[in-house]
Order: sequence, then C-alpha cells, then structure tokens
Amino acid sequence: MRSQEPANYLSMTYELSLVVPLFNEEENVQVVAESLVSELEKNQVDYELILVNNGSFDKTPDLVESLAGRNARIKAVHVAKNEGYGWGILSGLRRCQGRYLGYVWGDNQVRAEDVIRVFNHLRGMDLDLCKVKRISRKDGVHRYLLTKVYNYVLFPFLFSVPSRDINGCPKIFKREVFEALNLVSKDWFIDPEIMIKAHERGFKIGEIPVVFHRREKGVSKVRFSTMMEFTLNLLKYKFKGNFRAK
Repeated sequence: MRSQEPANYLSMTYELSLVVPLFNEEENVQVVAESLVSELEKNQVDYELILVNNGSFDKTPDLVESLAGRNARIKAVHVAKNEGYGWGILSGLRRCQGRYLGYVWGDNQVRAEDVIRVFNHLRGMDLDLCKVKRISRKDGVHRYLLTKVYNYVLFPFLFSVPSRDINGCPKIFKREVFEALNLVSKDWFIDPEIMIKAHERGFKIGEIPVVFHRREKGVSKVRFSTMMEFTLNLLKYKFKGNFRAK
C-alpha cells in the first residue's frame, strides 16, 4: 500500500477525497482501505483517503494509524467520542482537500470498484452528486422490509427527491455542493439531509445500481431504533422548516 507522494502534498488539491467512517470495524478496516487504494490507483485517480475512527473502542484506532503510516495518501482522523454516524462523516469531510468529496461505509458491503463506477458516472454525466442504488440486498428480510417502507412509502410521501435509496453509499459530490449544503446532522439523518438539500438547491443528482453484499465481519450498527430516528427527523425537517441537528 505504499505510494510515492509529492513533497508539497500538504498544500495540494486532490482530485478525489474519500471519507471512510469507522466505528469498531477492526475486522474490516484493513481490507476496505487496501481495496479502495488498489482500485483508485489502478484507475489513476489522484486521491486522498480519510479514515475516521469515530470513537471506536476496539483495535480500529491502531489500525487506522498503521494504515496512515504506510501510505501518505491515507489520513487518520480520530473522533474521541462517538457522537453519531453523521458526525464521523462530517469530521472527515471537513478535512478533505479534494475537488470532489465523498464517503463510503467501512463494512465492505459495497465494493471498491463500485466507488470508481460512481465517480466515473458523476464526471461522465456532469452531475453534481452521484450515489448508488442498492438493487440486490443481502442484509436480511427484516432490514429489507424496513428499507422498502422507508424509501418507497414514507420518504416519497414527504419529499419529492428523485431517489428510492436515500441512504445508499458511496455518495460523491463536487466540493461546491458540500459547501452549499451546510450540513449539520450528527446522527443517521446525514444521508437524507444531503439528498433533500441537494434537491432543494437544484443540484443535478444521479445514481447507479449496485449489489449490496452481506456483511461478512463485524456487527451492523443499524437497529430498529435507527428507523424511528429517521422517521422523527424526517417529520422535523418537513414540518419545522430549517432542520438543526441536536
């Protein structure tokens, strides 16, 4: 994973800055980082990879430091206390130097080659934001049904965003999109907030279909309470206007 870095890399602007939020992902962080580096370099993308240890209490912090120490394009960000999924993402995005910014989960359920497909589609179609739509999900019947209700009933009823997989990742967007959205969500609402605000501001949004693989290692952080949190925040945003995170 070692790569040569220009002497002035601290002041340079990368083509793509990719954030990977990690909470207790000691079993996944190395394979995810190495597969991303491999695909990015194979496709000659000028990149930086931001690994965010989001308050982990397993070996994730040490592994993040080790990976960053072996590759100058990998940056380690440590959040002392986990304040939510969204805060981990924002902590990484605010440190990005790239012309394009994005994030992908650290659980290895979406493959590195799909990240490249999203990035290529974004540029090829001159989009402002591009994401995946998970057309084949291997994460269990219970979560599948909850997702269908959320994406095909609740969200379309409240908003007119042209997507049926609001939470699908990776999401990649132009820097000016990130700067315009003024994101505030520290919790799981970060994905809907991005999509709603991008649509409201008239940005061009696209998505590509991918297979969502079964989690092979580690434990999912998504619970039934996550869906309740989603629902509450959707209602807050819809009926209170300007959303502000707790």
